[in-house]
Amino acid sequence: MKASWGFLAFAAVGLMGLGSASGQTFQPAPSGKPLATMTPTGTFAASQTAAEPPAPAAGMAAPAATPASAGTSPQKLVAYSSALVDGPYIAMTFDDGPNPETTPRLLKMLEQRGIKATFFVLGSRATASPAIIKQMIAQGHEVANHSWDHPQLPKISVAAADRQIGDTNAAIEQITGKSPLYVRPPYGAMTPALRAHLREKFGSTFIYWSVDPLDWKDRNAQVIYDRIVSHAHPGAIVLVHDIHPTTVDAMPKTLDDLKAKGYRFVTVSELIAMNKGVPEPKVASATPAPKKKPKPANPASASAAGASGGMAPKPVSAKPASAKPTTPARNSSTSMGLF
Repeated sequence: MKASWGFLAFAAVGLMGLGSASGQTFQPAPSGKPLATMTPTGTFAASQTAAEPPAPAAGMAAPAATPASAGTSPQKLVAYSSALVDGPYIAMTFDDGPNPETTPRLLKMLEQRGIKATFFVLGSRATASPAIIKQMIAQGHEVANHSWDHPQLPKISVAAADRQIGDTNAAIEQITGKSPLYVRPPYGAMTPALRAHLREKFGSTFIYWSVDPLDWKDRNAQVIYDRIVSHAHPGAIVLVHDIHPTTVDAMPKTLDDLKAKGYRFVTVSELIAMNKGVPEPKVASATPAPKKKPKPANPASASAAGASGGMAPKPVSAKPASAKPTTPARNSSTSMGLF
């Protein structure tokens, strides 16, 4: 149901294949009991763990759409799913935390390797573990907004969406002294109207991804490693979740092998600062466009053209759009998501 909703919603705004965006979700507490989530108003509500919606093949990029205006600075776009960079730079991003069981272990791994990452945290979890947020900042990581308790923002009222983003911004600012610049909408779910509203109200830039190993679905460290390493590309934004032990287990080999391949790890802010991409004029179709059949030449017009010494115009057939998304493509090193 969620994947169907996501597809229809993003099809309406010219997006493609955002089923992969649904890789972000709440997970049950270690006891396996339903997760109790705190609303932005501060009240607790017990709820069933959100069901994981289906997603496309591993590594599929979040889709891109036409920019709000042509000629926008590559560093000041509305949203990004990757960047066009001159070197082998890559941004690791971790969602849904902090988790006191797994995030500190990940932070130690990153510190040992001198790697900086970006953490898209939930406001409810940040307020529950402020010391971990402070540790992220102390180690040079970036902390960004992933909503208060992970709803599909277009499915709630605008006022409720404001609280999801506003209360999380406030919580992060209270802990770190700085309001976050970036928002990653839960499930990647967004509409043009809501995006414009949130950008105007909070000045947010929206961050998606170009590499998704589906670590929420396949809890296997080797699978996660294989998918990230095989789909990594310069300018990539990699989406993983620091709340899963298997994801954290996959990180040492993943990070070491990416580094061995020459990749250099940066935060989302640093990646955007290096972005040289320009807005794509159109969104690639998810399916090939039908070929236009050449119209048969009109004998009379052809004869007339010959008599006058001219040439009858040759019919031109349009090339079909690629069946694979190209803005950004799964492994493209030149793609840049902006919408």
